[in-house]
Amino acid sequence: MKKAKGKDCNYMSMDRISDLPKDILHRILYFLSQEDAVRTSVLSKSWRYVWCARPNLDFSDINFKGNRQGFLSTVDNTLQQYYDQGLSLEKFHLYASLLGKDYSDHESVLLLEKWVPLLTGMGVKAFSLSIISDRTPGITDLSSVVFKADSLEYLHLNRCNLGQNIPENIPFVGLQVLRLQNVLMEEEIFEKIVSSCPLLTTMWFRECKGLKNIKLEKKLLKYLKKFSCINRNTPRIDECSVEIDFPNLEKMEIIG
Repeated sequence: MKKAKGKDCNYMSMDRISDLPKDILHRILYFLSQEDAVRTSVLSKSWRYVWCARPNLDFSDINFKGNRQGFLSTVDNTLQQYYDQGLSLEKFHLYASLLGKDYSDHESVLLLEKWVPLLTGMGVKAFSLSIISDRTPGITDLSSVVFKADSLEYLHLNRCNLGQNIPENIPFVGLQVLRLQNVLMEEEIFEKIVSSCPLLTTMWFRECKGLKNIKLEKKLLKYLKKFSCINRNTPRIDECSVEIDFPNLEKMEIIG
């Protein structure tokens, strides 16, 4: 009898959670991984579709075990469903590996042209993109559409070539955090990006290539508080110079 009573108490506790408003349930799922969020669909009927409207999405093709088309279809269908339902999205992370195929023709790269406008239409605030390639130098040409996402407050790019695909006008008026990792870009591109982000508070660079000189002035970045630039793979310490004019900078880290 006591054991049955314990089960009843657990059921009642779960039932009370299920009765919470949907926005609170979505906030609970916000702190779960994509896989764990999907698993909540078996808890009860009321939980079955709650995960389909969580405010953050995290996709990795590692979880699809080589089923590339299944991965792309899942991302594409999910984003389209979110957009069609008029849902809002706070965070979106995409990890895709381009192995054994020419990345210039890879569908997951081309689909960014469709996905990013959908994300912007849903007001996405944080966008993280990691594209791993087995080609030398293992860096993928990035579509210019990423730099048209005017809703972003946080941007993290990994293994991307910014090249000449940067649009003339970058609407990053609300961007506060810029994280670039294993990114290839020239000084002209870097300066264009920085001058388009007046609200930047944090700049974080890891193993970036192509820059010979980094110059940051307070008149362009009035709110910058944290700057980190680490490049342990640089063959000579003087290959990239860093010039910063920020007397009120709270944290600065330069290694390389």
